[in-house]
Amino acid sequence: MNVTVCVMRSKLKILAALSLVVMPSCKDTAEVVLPPAESEVGKAESAKAKAEREAAEAQEKTRAKLQKAVQNLDNYTKEGLEKDTEMDPFIKNAMLMAMEQKEERKRKKEEEKRELMAREKGAGELLSQIDLEKKTLAAAEAEIQQIAAEQKLREDAERATKNATAAPGMVWVPGGKYLRGSKDLKAGHRQQYGEEFPAHLVEVDGFYMDATEVTNAQFAEFVKATGYKTLAEVGLKAEDFPQARPQDLQGGANVFKKTKGKIDPWVGSAWRWWSFTPGATWKTPEGPGSDIKDKMDHPVTCVNYDDAQAYAKWAGKRLPTEAEWERAARAGQHGVKYTWGDEMKVDGKWMANVYQGEFPSSVKAEDGFILTAPVKSYPPNAWGLYEMAGNVWEICNDYYHPGYYHTFVKQPHKNPQGPKNPITDAERMAYNPVAGTCPEPRGDSHVLTHLRVAKGGSFLCSSQYCMRFRPAARHHHEVLTPSQHTGFRCVKDEN
Repeated sequence: MNVTVCVMRSKLKILAALSLVVMPSCKDTAEVVLPPAESEVGKAESAKAKAEREAAEAQEKTRAKLQKAVQNLDNYTKEGLEKDTEMDPFIKNAMLMAMEQKEERKRKKEEEKRELMAREKGAGELLSQIDLEKKTLAAAEAEIQQIAAEQKLREDAERATKNATAAPGMVWVPGGKYLRGSKDLKAGHRQQYGEEFPAHLVEVDGFYMDATEVTNAQFAEFVKATGYKTLAEVGLKAEDFPQARPQDLQGGANVFKKTKGKIDPWVGSAWRWWSFTPGATWKTPEGPGSDIKDKMDHPVTCVNYDDAQAYAKWAGKRLPTEAEWERAARAGQHGVKYTWGDEMKVDGKWMANVYQGEFPSSVKAEDGFILTAPVKSYPPNAWGLYEMAGNVWEICNDYYHPGYYHTFVKQPHKNPQGPKNPITDAERMAYNPVAGTCPEPRGDSHVLTHLRVAKGGSFLCSSQYCMRFRPAARHHHEVLTPSQHTGFRCVKDEN
Protein backbone atom coordinates (compact mmCIF):
# COMPACT_ATOMS: atom_id res chain seq x y z
CA MET A 1 0.00 0.00 0.00
CA ASN A 2 1.29 3.54 -0.91
CA VAL A 3 0.74 6.70 1.27
CA THR A 4 1.91 10.33 0.93
CA VAL A 5 3.70 11.86 3.86
CA CYS A 6 4.19 15.61 4.15
CA VAL A 7 7.33 16.57 5.92
CA MET A 8 6.45 19.49 8.22
CA ARG A 9 7.63 20.86 11.50
CA SER A 10 6.43 18.97 14.56
CA LYS A 11 3.90 21.59 15.59
CA LEU A 12 2.12 21.56 12.27
CA LYS A 13 2.01 17.75 12.31
CA ILE A 14 0.28 17.84 15.69
CA LEU A 15 -2.25 20.46 14.57
CA ALA A 16 -3.05 18.59 11.46
CA ALA A 17 -3.59 15.49 13.46
CA LEU A 18 -6.13 17.43 15.61
CA SER A 19 -7.85 18.77 12.41
CA LEU A 20 -7.21 22.34 13.62
CA VAL A 21 -5.39 23.33 10.50
CA VAL A 22 -5.58 22.35 6.89
CA MET A 23 -2.30 20.98 5.64
CA PRO A 24 -1.12 22.60 2.42
CA SER A 25 0.26 20.44 -0.32
CA CYS A 26 3.97 19.86 0.03
CA LYS A 27 6.52 19.33 -2.66
CA ASP A 28 8.93 17.66 -0.18
CA THR A 29 7.33 14.26 -0.39
CA ALA A 30 8.65 10.69 -0.80
CA GLU A 31 6.97 7.51 -1.82
CA VAL A 32 7.64 4.59 0.60
CA VAL A 33 7.23 0.98 -0.54
CA LEU A 34 6.27 -1.38 2.23
CA PRO A 35 7.43 -5.01 1.95
CA PRO A 36 4.80 -7.53 0.96
CA ALA A 37 3.75 -10.21 3.33
CA GLU A 38 6.42 -13.05 3.46
CA SER A 39 5.65 -15.94 1.07
CA GLU A 40 6.21 -19.66 1.74
CA VAL A 41 9.32 -19.62 -0.42
CA GLY A 42 10.66 -16.71 1.55
CA LYS A 43 10.00 -18.47 4.81
CA ALA A 44 11.90 -21.56 3.56
CA GLU A 45 14.86 -19.45 2.44
CA SER A 46 14.95 -17.68 5.78
CA ALA A 47 14.87 -21.00 7.60
CA LYS A 48 17.67 -22.30 5.40
CA ALA A 49 19.80 -19.21 6.01
CA LYS A 50 19.24 -19.54 9.73
CA ALA A 51 20.23 -23.22 9.65
CA GLU A 52 23.39 -22.40 7.72
CA ARG A 53 24.31 -19.69 10.25
CA GLU A 54 23.77 -22.09 13.12
CA ALA A 55 25.82 -24.83 11.33
CA ALA A 56 28.65 -22.39 10.69
CA GLU A 57 28.61 -21.30 14.32
CA ALA A 58 28.65 -24.96 15.43
CA GLN A 59 31.51 -25.75 13.01
CA GLU A 60 33.50 -22.80 14.31
CA LYS A 61 32.96 -23.99 17.88
CA THR A 62 34.09 -27.53 16.90
CA ARG A 63 37.16 -26.12 15.09
CA ALA A 64 38.08 -24.09 18.14
CA LYS A 65 37.68 -27.16 20.37
CA LEU A 66 39.74 -29.29 17.94
CA GLN A 67 42.49 -26.69 17.72
CA LYS A 68 42.69 -26.53 21.48
CA ALA A 69 42.73 -30.34 21.73
CA VAL A 70 45.49 -30.70 19.10
CA GLN A 71 47.58 -28.06 20.87
CA ASN A 72 47.37 -30.27 23.93
CA LEU A 73 47.85 -33.52 21.99
CA ASP A 74 50.75 -34.58 24.20
CA ASN A 75 48.34 -34.75 27.14
CA TYR A 76 46.43 -37.58 25.46
CA THR A 77 47.25 -41.17 24.66
CA LYS A 78 45.90 -43.28 21.83
CA GLU A 79 44.45 -45.79 24.29
CA GLY A 80 42.80 -43.03 26.32
CA LEU A 81 41.18 -41.43 23.31
CA GLU A 82 39.84 -44.74 22.04
CA LYS A 83 38.22 -45.41 25.41
CA ASP A 84 36.74 -41.89 25.76
CA THR A 85 32.96 -42.14 25.15
CA GLU A 86 32.07 -38.49 25.91
CA MET A 87 34.35 -36.76 23.39
CA ASP A 88 32.83 -35.63 20.12
CA PRO A 89 33.51 -38.50 17.62
CA PHE A 90 34.69 -36.05 14.97
CA ILE A 91 37.25 -34.48 17.34
CA LYS A 92 38.34 -37.92 18.56
CA ASN A 93 38.95 -39.26 15.03
CA ALA A 94 40.77 -36.07 14.05
CA MET A 95 43.03 -36.35 17.10
CA LEU A 96 43.77 -40.02 16.41
CA MET A 97 44.69 -39.10 12.84
CA ALA A 98 46.92 -36.27 14.11
CA MET A 99 48.60 -38.74 16.47
CA GLU A 100 49.31 -41.15 13.59
CA GLN A 101 50.76 -38.33 11.48
CA LYS A 102 52.94 -37.23 14.36
CA GLU A 103 54.20 -40.80 14.89
CA GLU A 104 54.87 -41.15 11.15
CA ARG A 105 56.93 -37.94 11.16
CA LYS A 106 58.82 -39.24 14.16
CA ARG A 107 59.51 -42.59 12.44
CA LYS A 108 60.73 -40.84 9.31
CA LYS A 109 63.07 -38.64 11.31
CA GLU A 110 64.48 -41.65 13.12
CA GLU A 111 64.86 -43.52 9.81
CA GLU A 112 66.65 -40.55 8.24
CA LYS A 113 68.90 -40.38 11.26
CA ARG A 114 69.73 -44.09 11.00
CA GLU A 115 70.40 -43.76 7.27
CA LEU A 116 72.67 -40.79 7.88
CA MET A 117 74.54 -42.70 10.57
CA ALA A 118 74.82 -45.71 8.25
CA ARG A 119 76.19 -43.52 5.45
CA GLU A 120 78.66 -41.89 7.80
CA LYS A 121 79.68 -45.32 9.09
CA GLY A 122 79.97 -46.66 5.54
CA ALA A 123 82.03 -43.66 4.48
CA GLY A 124 84.25 -44.13 7.51
CA GLU A 125 84.67 -47.83 6.79
CA LEU A 126 85.43 -47.11 3.15
CA LEU A 127 88.05 -44.52 4.10
CA SER A 128 89.60 -46.94 6.57
CA GLN A 129 89.49 -49.67 3.93
CA ILE A 130 91.15 -47.44 1.35
CA ASP A 131 93.79 -46.40 3.87
CA LEU A 132 94.54 -50.07 4.64
CA GLU A 133 94.65 -50.84 0.93
CA LYS A 134 97.15 -48.04 0.37
CA LYS A 135 99.40 -49.47 3.06
CA THR A 136 99.04 -53.00 1.68
CA LEU A 137 99.70 -51.71 -1.84
CA ALA A 138 102.80 -49.85 -0.73
CA ALA A 139 104.17 -53.03 0.88
CA ALA A 140 103.34 -55.09 -2.25
CA GLU A 141 105.00 -52.56 -4.55
CA ALA A 142 108.06 -52.49 -2.33
CA GLU A 143 108.32 -56.29 -2.56
CA ILE A 144 107.87 -56.20 -6.35
CA GLN A 145 110.65 -53.63 -6.67
CA GLN A 146 112.91 -55.72 -4.48
CA ILE A 147 112.48 -58.89 -6.57
CA ALA A 148 111.93 -57.30 -9.99
CA ALA A 149 115.49 -57.51 -11.33
CA GLU A 150 116.08 -61.08 -10.20
CA GLN A 151 112.63 -62.22 -11.33
CA LYS A 152 113.09 -60.72 -14.80
CA LEU A 153 116.40 -62.55 -15.31
CA ARG A 154 114.69 -65.80 -14.38
CA GLU A 155 111.67 -65.05 -16.61
CA ASP A 156 113.87 -64.35 -19.63
CA ALA A 157 115.87 -67.52 -19.10
CA GLU A 158 112.73 -69.65 -18.68
CA ARG A 159 111.09 -68.20 -21.78
CA ALA A 160 114.14 -68.85 -23.92
CA THR A 161 114.28 -72.48 -22.80
CA LYS A 162 110.57 -73.31 -22.70
CA ASN A 163 109.58 -71.57 -25.93
CA ALA A 164 112.16 -73.59 -27.82
CA THR A 165 110.17 -76.75 -27.12
CA ALA A 166 106.67 -75.28 -26.88
CA ALA A 167 103.82 -76.82 -28.87
CA PRO A 168 102.93 -74.94 -32.07
CA GLY A 169 100.90 -71.81 -31.35
CA MET A 170 101.74 -71.73 -27.63
CA VAL A 171 104.17 -69.60 -25.59
CA TRP A 172 105.60 -70.00 -22.11
CA VAL A 173 104.34 -67.76 -19.30
CA PRO A 174 106.90 -67.81 -16.48
CA GLY A 175 105.70 -68.26 -12.94
CA GLY A 176 106.22 -65.45 -10.47
CA LYS A 177 104.69 -62.68 -8.44
CA TYR A 178 102.84 -59.66 -9.77
CA LEU A 179 100.44 -56.97 -8.64
CA ARG A 180 96.89 -58.02 -9.52
CA GLY A 181 93.93 -55.64 -9.71
CA SER A 182 93.70 -51.87 -9.99
CA LYS A 183 95.43 -49.21 -7.96
CA ASP A 184 93.73 -46.35 -9.84
CA LEU A 185 92.20 -44.10 -7.19
CA LYS A 186 90.99 -41.38 -9.54
CA ALA A 187 87.51 -40.03 -8.88
CA GLY A 188 84.83 -42.30 -10.30
CA HIS A 189 87.09 -45.23 -11.20
CA ARG A 190 86.41 -47.18 -8.04
CA GLN A 191 82.69 -46.48 -8.34
CA GLN A 192 82.54 -47.81 -11.92
CA TYR A 193 85.10 -50.60 -11.61
CA GLY A 194 84.93 -51.54 -7.93
CA GLU A 195 85.42 -55.25 -8.68
CA GLU A 196 89.10 -54.53 -9.49
CA PHE A 197 89.91 -53.51 -5.91
CA PRO A 198 91.94 -53.88 -3.82
CA ALA A 199 95.18 -54.37 -5.76
CA HIS A 200 97.27 -57.12 -4.18
CA LEU A 201 100.23 -59.41 -4.64
CA VAL A 202 99.63 -62.76 -6.38
CA GLU A 203 101.95 -65.63 -7.25
CA VAL A 204 101.35 -68.32 -9.89
CA ASP A 205 103.37 -71.19 -11.34
CA GLY A 206 104.47 -71.15 -14.97
CA PHE A 207 102.31 -72.53 -17.83
CA TYR A 208 101.93 -72.53 -21.58
CA MET A 209 99.29 -70.31 -23.19
CA ASP A 210 97.84 -70.08 -26.69
CA ALA A 211 99.50 -67.18 -28.46
CA THR A 212 96.10 -66.20 -29.91
CA GLU A 213 92.46 -66.59 -29.17
CA VAL A 214 90.96 -69.84 -30.49
CA THR A 215 89.95 -69.15 -34.09
CA ASN A 216 86.95 -70.20 -36.14
CA ALA A 217 89.23 -72.55 -38.10
CA GLN A 218 90.44 -74.26 -34.92
CA PHE A 219 86.94 -74.59 -33.52
CA ALA A 220 85.72 -75.99 -36.83
CA GLU A 221 88.36 -78.74 -36.58
CA PHE A 222 87.05 -79.61 -33.13
CA VAL A 223 83.44 -79.73 -34.34
CA LYS A 224 84.38 -81.83 -37.35
CA ALA A 225 86.24 -84.33 -35.15
CA THR A 226 83.59 -84.61 -32.42
CA GLY A 227 80.25 -83.51 -33.88
CA TYR A 228 79.91 -81.09 -30.97
CA LYS A 229 76.97 -78.68 -30.85
CA THR A 230 77.22 -75.43 -28.93
CA LEU A 231 74.52 -74.10 -26.60
CA ALA A 232 73.68 -71.39 -29.13
CA GLU A 233 72.92 -74.14 -31.64
CA VAL A 234 70.85 -76.50 -29.48
CA GLY A 235 69.15 -74.04 -27.11
CA LEU A 236 67.94 -74.74 -23.57
CA LYS A 237 66.08 -77.77 -22.27
CA ALA A 238 62.52 -77.44 -21.03
CA GLU A 239 63.24 -79.77 -18.10
CA ASP A 240 65.99 -77.41 -16.92
CA PHE A 241 63.77 -74.34 -17.15
CA PRO A 242 60.17 -75.61 -16.79
CA GLN A 243 58.68 -72.13 -16.37
CA ALA A 244 60.29 -70.68 -19.50
CA ARG A 245 58.26 -69.92 -22.60
CA PRO A 246 59.07 -71.97 -25.72
CA GLN A 247 60.57 -68.90 -27.44
CA ASP A 248 62.91 -68.42 -24.46
CA LEU A 249 64.37 -71.91 -24.92
CA GLN A 250 65.41 -71.57 -28.54
CA GLY A 251 69.05 -71.40 -29.53
CA GLY A 252 70.77 -68.14 -30.35
CA ALA A 253 73.17 -65.55 -29.01
CA ASN A 254 73.33 -61.88 -28.08
CA VAL A 255 74.21 -59.73 -31.10
CA PHE A 256 75.30 -56.08 -30.99
CA LYS A 257 72.97 -53.52 -32.57
CA LYS A 258 73.87 -49.85 -32.83
CA THR A 259 71.37 -47.45 -31.28
CA LYS A 260 69.57 -45.06 -33.63
CA GLY A 261 70.65 -42.00 -31.71
CA LYS A 262 73.16 -40.85 -29.12
CA ILE A 263 72.46 -42.17 -25.61
CA ASP A 264 74.16 -42.26 -22.23
CA PRO A 265 75.30 -45.89 -21.92
CA TRP A 266 75.78 -45.52 -18.16
CA VAL A 267 72.08 -44.79 -17.63
CA GLY A 268 69.60 -47.53 -18.43
CA SER A 269 69.79 -51.09 -19.67
CA ALA A 270 72.45 -52.60 -21.94
CA TRP A 271 69.61 -54.25 -23.86
CA ARG A 272 69.36 -50.99 -25.78
CA TRP A 273 72.31 -52.17 -27.87
CA TRP A 274 72.07 -55.94 -27.38
CA SER A 275 69.56 -58.17 -29.11
CA PHE A 276 69.10 -61.88 -28.41
CA THR A 277 69.07 -63.25 -31.93
CA PRO A 278 67.71 -66.76 -32.63
CA GLY A 279 69.98 -68.47 -35.11
CA ALA A 280 73.11 -66.56 -34.12
CA THR A 281 75.86 -69.17 -33.57
CA TRP A 282 79.60 -69.51 -33.96
CA LYS A 283 78.99 -70.22 -37.67
CA THR A 284 76.55 -67.29 -38.07
CA PRO A 285 77.79 -64.78 -35.47
CA GLU A 286 75.69 -61.87 -36.74
CA GLY A 287 72.52 -63.96 -37.02
CA PRO A 288 70.80 -65.89 -39.82
CA GLY A 289 72.25 -65.02 -43.21
CA SER A 290 75.73 -64.24 -41.90
CA ASP A 291 78.70 -66.62 -42.15
CA ILE A 292 82.40 -66.99 -41.36
CA LYS A 293 83.72 -68.04 -44.75
CA ASP A 294 86.11 -65.10 -44.88
CA LYS A 295 86.63 -65.03 -41.09
CA MET A 296 88.29 -68.35 -40.36
CA ASP A 297 91.25 -66.52 -38.80
CA HIS A 298 88.95 -64.47 -36.54
CA PRO A 299 88.33 -65.58 -32.94
CA VAL A 300 85.40 -67.95 -32.49
CA THR A 301 82.45 -66.24 -30.79
CA CYS A 302 78.89 -67.00 -29.63
CA VAL A 303 80.30 -69.73 -27.37
CA ASN A 304 79.94 -70.18 -23.62
CA TYR A 305 81.97 -71.66 -20.76
CA ASP A 306 80.81 -75.22 -21.44
CA ASP A 307 81.69 -74.93 -25.13
CA ALA A 308 85.14 -73.59 -24.28
CA GLN A 309 85.68 -76.37 -21.74
CA ALA A 310 84.72 -79.01 -24.29
CA TYR A 311 87.19 -77.61 -26.83
CA ALA A 312 89.98 -77.34 -24.26
CA LYS A 313 89.50 -80.95 -23.16
CA TRP A 314 89.57 -82.16 -26.78
CA ALA A 315 92.77 -80.17 -27.40
CA GLY A 316 94.46 -81.57 -24.27
CA LYS A 317 94.44 -78.17 -22.61
CA ARG A 318 92.37 -76.23 -20.07
CA LEU A 319 90.99 -72.76 -19.49
CA PRO A 320 93.24 -70.32 -17.59
CA THR A 321 92.50 -69.12 -14.09
CA GLU A 322 91.92 -65.40 -13.70
CA ALA A 323 95.27 -65.06 -11.91
CA GLU A 324 97.09 -66.87 -14.74
CA TRP A 325 95.38 -64.80 -17.39
CA GLU A 326 96.33 -61.48 -15.81
CA ARG A 327 99.90 -62.65 -15.22
CA ALA A 328 100.16 -63.47 -18.92
CA ALA A 329 98.55 -60.19 -20.02
CA ARG A 330 100.89 -58.05 -17.92
CA ALA A 331 103.93 -59.94 -19.26
CA GLY A 332 106.23 -58.91 -16.46
CA GLN A 333 105.35 -55.20 -16.69
CA HIS A 334 104.37 -53.78 -13.32
CA GLY A 335 102.11 -50.78 -12.84
CA VAL A 336 101.24 -50.07 -16.50
CA LYS A 337 97.66 -49.29 -17.48
CA TYR A 338 97.44 -51.32 -20.68
CA THR A 339 99.23 -54.44 -21.86
CA TRP A 340 101.51 -52.24 -24.00
CA GLY A 341 102.00 -49.20 -21.71
CA ASP A 342 100.13 -46.20 -20.36
CA GLU A 343 98.97 -44.43 -23.53
CA MET A 344 95.92 -45.48 -25.53
CA LYS A 345 97.75 -45.14 -28.85
CA VAL A 346 101.39 -45.60 -29.78
CA ASP A 347 102.65 -43.31 -32.53
CA GLY A 348 99.03 -42.56 -33.39
CA LYS A 349 98.13 -46.22 -33.93
CA TRP A 350 95.51 -48.27 -32.13
CA MET A 351 97.08 -51.10 -30.15
CA ALA A 352 93.89 -53.12 -29.69
CA ASN A 353 90.58 -53.79 -31.40
CA VAL A 354 88.31 -51.64 -29.27
CA TYR A 355 85.33 -49.40 -30.01
CA GLN A 356 86.21 -46.21 -31.87
CA GLY A 357 83.44 -43.65 -32.08
CA GLU A 358 80.43 -42.58 -30.03
CA PHE A 359 79.31 -45.69 -28.15
CA PRO A 360 76.93 -47.26 -28.99
CA SER A 361 75.46 -45.16 -31.79
CA SER A 362 78.29 -44.60 -34.29
CA VAL A 363 81.49 -46.45 -35.17
CA LYS A 364 84.50 -44.84 -36.83
CA ALA A 365 86.55 -48.02 -37.34
CA GLU A 366 89.79 -46.05 -37.55
CA ASP A 367 91.76 -49.31 -37.45
CA GLY A 368 89.64 -50.90 -40.18
CA PHE A 369 87.56 -53.19 -37.95
CA ILE A 370 83.99 -52.76 -36.74
CA LEU A 371 83.46 -56.17 -35.14
CA THR A 372 86.12 -58.86 -34.61
CA ALA A 373 89.54 -58.67 -36.21
CA PRO A 374 91.76 -61.53 -37.42
CA VAL A 375 94.09 -62.80 -34.70
CA LYS A 376 97.57 -61.24 -34.83
CA SER A 377 96.17 -57.99 -36.22
CA TYR A 378 97.88 -56.01 -33.45
CA PRO A 379 101.36 -56.19 -31.94
CA PRO A 380 101.87 -58.89 -29.28
CA ASN A 381 102.73 -58.09 -25.69
CA ALA A 382 106.23 -58.53 -24.28
CA TRP A 383 105.79 -62.31 -24.00
CA GLY A 384 104.44 -62.90 -27.50
CA LEU A 385 100.72 -63.07 -26.71
CA TYR A 386 98.35 -61.41 -29.19
CA GLU A 387 95.11 -59.53 -28.52
CA MET A 388 95.28 -59.76 -24.74
CA ALA A 389 93.28 -56.53 -24.95
CA GLY A 390 90.14 -56.04 -27.02
CA ASN A 391 88.83 -58.15 -29.90
CA VAL A 392 86.78 -60.63 -27.78
CA TRP A 393 86.28 -61.31 -24.10
CA GLU A 394 88.17 -64.42 -22.99
CA ILE A 395 86.42 -66.88 -20.68
CA CYS A 396 88.38 -68.02 -17.63
CA ASN A 397 87.81 -71.01 -15.38
CA ASP A 398 87.04 -69.09 -12.16
CA TYR A 399 83.63 -68.33 -10.79
CA TYR A 400 83.01 -64.59 -10.85
CA HIS A 401 82.33 -62.55 -7.74
CA PRO A 402 82.77 -58.74 -7.74
CA GLY A 403 84.02 -58.82 -4.14
CA TYR A 404 86.43 -61.76 -4.52
CA TYR A 405 89.57 -59.66 -4.06
CA HIS A 406 88.31 -58.46 -0.67
CA THR A 407 88.12 -62.09 0.40
CA PHE A 408 91.41 -63.15 -1.16
CA VAL A 409 93.56 -60.48 0.54
CA LYS A 410 92.47 -61.81 3.93
CA GLN A 411 93.83 -65.27 3.10
CA PRO A 412 96.27 -64.91 0.19
CA HIS A 413 97.72 -68.07 -1.33
CA LYS A 414 99.64 -69.23 -4.37
CA ASN A 415 97.82 -70.22 -7.58
CA PRO A 416 94.37 -68.89 -6.61
CA GLN A 417 91.44 -70.62 -8.28
CA GLY A 418 88.75 -68.02 -7.60
CA PRO A 419 85.70 -68.17 -5.30
CA LYS A 420 84.56 -71.56 -4.05
CA ASN A 421 80.89 -70.87 -4.58
CA PRO A 422 79.09 -69.44 -7.63
CA ILE A 423 76.68 -66.53 -7.78
CA THR A 424 74.09 -65.56 -10.39
CA ASP A 425 73.46 -62.19 -12.00
CA ALA A 426 70.77 -61.46 -9.42
CA GLU A 427 73.34 -61.54 -6.61
CA ARG A 428 75.87 -59.59 -8.66
CA MET A 429 73.37 -56.76 -9.11
CA ALA A 430 73.03 -56.49 -5.31
CA TYR A 431 76.79 -56.19 -4.71
CA ASN A 432 77.84 -54.01 -1.75
CA PRO A 433 81.11 -52.33 -2.79
CA VAL A 434 81.93 -51.17 0.76
CA ALA A 435 81.61 -54.59 2.37
CA GLY A 436 82.67 -56.42 -0.79
CA THR A 437 79.74 -58.81 -0.41
CA CYS A 438 76.78 -60.13 -2.41
CA PRO A 439 73.66 -61.85 -1.09
CA GLU A 440 73.90 -65.61 -0.79
CA PRO A 441 72.75 -67.32 -4.01
CA ARG A 442 69.52 -69.28 -4.08
CA GLY A 443 70.04 -73.00 -3.59
CA ASP A 444 68.00 -73.88 -6.64
CA SER A 445 70.00 -71.82 -9.16
CA HIS A 446 70.79 -73.69 -12.35
CA VAL A 447 74.43 -74.23 -13.28
CA LEU A 448 73.88 -72.31 -16.53
CA THR A 449 73.06 -69.17 -14.52
CA HIS A 450 76.38 -69.27 -12.65
CA LEU A 451 78.79 -66.48 -13.54
CA ARG A 452 82.36 -67.08 -14.74
CA VAL A 453 85.20 -64.60 -15.11
CA ALA A 454 85.89 -62.98 -18.48
CA LYS A 455 89.03 -60.94 -19.13
CA GLY A 456 90.56 -58.69 -21.75
CA GLY A 457 87.65 -56.65 -23.08
CA SER A 458 86.28 -56.75 -26.62
CA PHE A 459 85.63 -54.75 -29.75
CA LEU A 460 82.76 -53.10 -27.86
CA CYS A 461 84.91 -51.69 -25.04
CA SER A 462 85.75 -47.99 -25.26
CA SER A 463 87.25 -45.16 -23.26
CA GLN A 464 83.70 -43.76 -22.94
CA TYR A 465 82.11 -46.91 -21.59
CA CYS A 466 83.32 -50.28 -20.29
CA MET A 467 87.03 -49.42 -20.35
CA ARG A 468 87.80 -53.02 -19.51
CA PHE A 469 90.49 -53.72 -22.07
CA ARG A 470 93.03 -53.16 -19.27
CA PRO A 471 94.71 -56.21 -17.67
CA ALA A 472 93.32 -55.22 -14.26
CA ALA A 473 89.74 -55.20 -15.55
CA ARG A 474 87.31 -57.93 -14.56
CA HIS A 475 83.98 -58.87 -16.06
CA HIS A 476 81.43 -61.66 -15.84
CA HIS A 477 80.34 -64.24 -18.37
CA GLU A 478 76.86 -65.71 -17.93
CA VAL A 479 77.03 -69.29 -19.16
CA LEU A 480 73.35 -69.11 -20.05
CA THR A 481 73.92 -66.48 -22.73
CA PRO A 482 76.50 -66.85 -25.52
CA SER A 483 77.46 -63.51 -27.05
CA GLN A 484 78.93 -62.13 -30.24
CA HIS A 485 81.84 -60.51 -28.37
CA THR A 486 82.96 -63.51 -26.28
CA GLY A 487 85.54 -66.20 -27.07
CA PHE A 488 88.47 -67.85 -25.27
CA ARG A 489 92.03 -69.12 -25.38
CA CYS A 490 93.57 -72.13 -23.66
CA VAL A 491 96.54 -72.92 -21.43
CA LYS A 492 98.51 -76.06 -20.71
CA ASP A 493 100.57 -77.15 -17.73
CA GLU A 494 104.24 -77.97 -18.18
CA ASN A 495 103.70 -81.73 -17.76
